[in-house]
Amino acid sequence: MAAAQHMPLTPFVDVLPLPERLLARDHNGRLTVRIRTGSHSFHRDLPRSRVWGYDGTLPGPTIEAERGHPVRVEWRNELDGGLPVIVTMAGDEVDADGVPVQCSPGLSGGTPDPHAAALTGHSVVHLHGGLTPAVYDGWTENLFAPGQLAVFDYPMDQRATLLWYHDHVMGVTRFDVYAGLAGLWIIRDQRERDLGLPEGPPYEVPLLLQDRNFGLDEGGRLTGQLVHKTDPGVMEAFAPFTVVNGKVWPILDVQPATYRFRVLNGSNARTFRLVLLRDGVPEFDRITQIGTDSGLLREPVALPPDGLVLASAERADLLVDFSDLQPGTELTLYNTAGAPFDGAPFPAADAADAADLDALLPYPQVMRFRVVPGPVAHRPVPRELATDFALPKPEELDAAPRRAIALVEREFEDVPNMLTMRELAVVDDEDETTGPLITLTDGDHTTRYRAVAAHFEDTATFFPMLGQYEIWQLINLTDDTHPIHIHLDPFQVLARRPIGWEIPDDGIGDLDLSARITLGRDPDDELDHVIDANERGLKDTVRVNPHEIVEIAVRFHAYSGRYMYHCHILEHEDRDMMRPFVTMPPELMPFMA
Repeated sequence: MAAAQHMPLTPFVDVLPLPERLLARDHNGRLTVRIRTGSHSFHRDLPRSRVWGYDGTLPGPTIEAERGHPVRVEWRNELDGGLPVIVTMAGDEVDADGVPVQCSPGLSGGTPDPHAAALTGHSVVHLHGGLTPAVYDGWTENLFAPGQLAVFDYPMDQRATLLWYHDHVMGVTRFDVYAGLAGLWIIRDQRERDLGLPEGPPYEVPLLLQDRNFGLDEGGRLTGQLVHKTDPGVMEAFAPFTVVNGKVWPILDVQPATYRFRVLNGSNARTFRLVLLRDGVPEFDRITQIGTDSGLLREPVALPPDGLVLASAERADLLVDFSDLQPGTELTLYNTAGAPFDGAPFPAADAADAADLDALLPYPQVMRFRVVPGPVAHRPVPRELATDFALPKPEELDAAPRRAIALVEREFEDVPNMLTMRELAVVDDEDETTGPLITLTDGDHTTRYRAVAAHFEDTATFFPMLGQYEIWQLINLTDDTHPIHIHLDPFQVLARRPIGWEIPDDGIGDLDLSARITLGRDPDDELDHVIDANERGLKDTVRVNPHEIVEIAVRFHAYSGRYMYHCHILEHEDRDMMRPFVTMPPELMPFMA
């Protein structure tokens, strides 16, 4: 483990900002959000940064809506002045101090990308986790230019939950979101209100976690200029500074009360494994998770013993009890997840010492909580949270169509690697056709597959039927964890199964794939491959670890049309790890043959 760097910014001096609340009911469900260039302060000691933001702020306003009350948003693109981010992909692997380039501020010898510098601000908005008609889903190619607008109708016919909205432009989502185009969206309903959970300030607090990098001037001082930096060895942008609600390492004053934190990992690529420490000791007992991506769990759960893992786009609804603490008590939130994340464990008790330059984690600090005088307001945690969902019935799963997707990284010498999701079709045992095949062996049974689609523009092969459960197998044939997001309806995680795999040297082509996959633990595999208790709710994004098949049950029920699923590491998504699917009403299925 490499030692941590000297911290170039003072931690815990900026107050945690709370995004503006935009209540749909106060506007009769009709909102106008301007996508604008703005000026933002990431830290007390940094010059102000030029950003792109919804209503010109970072994060954008938190939109709050009521279940069953549709919301119409007029998204007005008023961006000007070009991309407010320096993009470089050609830095040295280490700087003059031997620090990996992504772990240090500035360009570190990288050359700015002129193509990124020419971006003027085309946009399209995706409501992540929304049950939305296809025409309003934010299809990645339905972009609108500066000076144009788009009007989207959101039905809000779904459970109370934390969603988020962000840019989704084809090929440059990683730059647009990094520039600031992200905001939170909360759906409320009476079922949740009946539980007496905190709602609104001061006891309900949204936390948007991201990481950011900044440029250096000739004197080596941070300029505040946003820098999206990768290097030849790593295609993702893992920035050194953790930002919460737009501030680097902020502090939040809390009263001796129970708080509700709505946490979102909105970073491009970085996974967070969050550990709360007081005087160097983990404080898990005061944290209860009550919800995940798509709303409340059936019952409250404790956090995993190593900490709360959130990959990009994953959310957590947490209750944290500060009611027993005296004023002046401080608790610090740390991240122990190295990058690129591969699921490797890290002891929670060592969180304060998690800095590791080799793992692109120079500063594990996230934020601090400071207890201040106030009324003691302990809230009991409800023992039952949700009764509106359950696992599919066995007979539903027995009849469910199965789909298999292989997550594959194709290496190149002179350009970034290409990551794809290879959709697989079963090859009949009597088919003697030769060619590249994928074999999956489970005990005495072997299934043969052939890759039938790999790139976003390849022909759609997935046509789920509305109202019918499907089982999707996500097969990870890479060395990193991938958070896979499916647009439209939520899903449930059925299983995590360990695998071993072999790909011959010439086994990955533009479409073709040759691989031998075996169910069972690889001797070098140290992961548990278990479903965490906080994954047993309704999800829209799931982590698929190395040497693992994740099985999910998904049922699309409301809207027909063309949607997407993709890796939510934005550098992977933009480098072709994204595929379409088309949901179909049952009466049309006989005509699809």
